[in-house]
Amino acid sequence: MRQMEKREIRPTPPDSAVRGLLAIPSAQILPISGGALHQEPGCPGAYTLAAAAQGSLTVTAGQRYSLLDPGQAIALEPGLPCELRAVSDCVCMLIQLQGDAADRLLECSVFTRGAAAVRELVMALCVLDDEHPPVSGETASSYAYSLLLKLRSSRTEEDAPALVESAIAIIQAEFPFLDGLDELAERLEVSKAHLSRSFTQKTGVSPGKYITHVKIAYAKLLLQDEDASITYAAEASGFANANYFAKVFRRETGMSPSEYLESVPRRKNPPLPAGPALW
Repeated sequence: MRQMEKREIRPTPPDSAVRGLLAIPSAQILPISGGALHQEPGCPGAYTLAAAAQGSLTVTAGQRYSLLDPGQAIALEPGLPCELRAVSDCVCMLIQLQGDAADRLLECSVFTRGAAAVRELVMALCVLDDEHPPVSGETASSYAYSLLLKLRSSRTEEDAPALVESAIAIIQAEFPFLDGLDELAERLEVSKAHLSRSFTQKTGVSPGKYITHVKIAYAKLLLQDEDASITYAAEASGFANANYFAKVFRRETGMSPSEYLESVPRRKNPPLPAGPALW
């Protein structure tokens, strides 16, 4: 079994008594490359439990925004869709949980050491699915109950550093207009050195690299519009000119903007995020 390949397990529905207590509609392994976005629609009536098994990622659901370090997990409100954005190459594991036990035992919050328990459950379901598919719903429910108990016992009061979360929130919302790290550090009322050190320790990439990834990701979406020019994409993404944009684009993607245009289908008014935040 290749442990970190994309995969989804859907256990069979347990009988009604067990289903009312605790059930797992689905469990997923999601490798996400740095800068990429995954949209998870959510399951009606089910909590989404997302874990950073490897690497860091951001989770946005409704008005809630969280940065997950490697080893952390987060529980989201039932049925709530979410967006997962990789800060660097990462592996996210997702579990949908529903039933009375989930309502009683699961807190909608960040679990500082929760990813290990989530990973253990997902990998156990993968083994069962490989050996005796499909996975029994009753068996999956018993694993889910053990997971809930482990999450409760591992719960701590540690929160992700507010400085890094604030920096990412500003970058995602305002990257086309930011005047470099000096402005970002000034707005956060810290030194540039402290911001760079804290950001890199937390996410694995420097804030400058993060800003660049966000700009390029947005530019790639803009270039999918059949009417968008390279110059327009450069300016709208916050680059000083098209020549510098082309240099950075090639460094980040391995191809020039023109080569990228030839490699992707273009259409009229492709869907873009509500705001410029892509990552």
